Amino acid sequence: MKKIYCLLAVAVLGLSACSTAKLTQIPSYKLKIIQGNELDQNVVNSLQPGMSREQVQMLLGTPLLRDPFHANRWDYLFVITRANEIQEEKKLTLYFDANGKLIHAEGDALTAQPVPVTE
Repeated sequence: MKKIYCLLAVAVLGLSACSTAKLTQIPSYKLKIIQGNELDQNVVNSLQPGMSREQVQMLLGTPLLRDPFHANRWDYLFVITRANEIQEEKKLTLYFDANGKLIHAEGDALTAQPVPVTE
């Protein structure tokens, strides 16, 4: 009798291991990946025409792209992805004159509303 129960238990466990059902109820952890320069809205809003390259770099950090063919253009990009899906993306392009002064800024990082400062 004991032998039959052991064989039955082994058969049930063996057959359940051959199941074709996928385990989708247990989600796998997807790492959050942050790339580029964080474009804080209050810092982006503090950019003013006439600022020098050094002042801009102190505020925003080193630009992600410095195109050698367009020396007067700096590009900043901030991307957050999780599970190969972009959750947040901000772009900012800054243009400088021949003297290295900020003359124009464009990108979707400028269109966001300022974040209120809480103390």
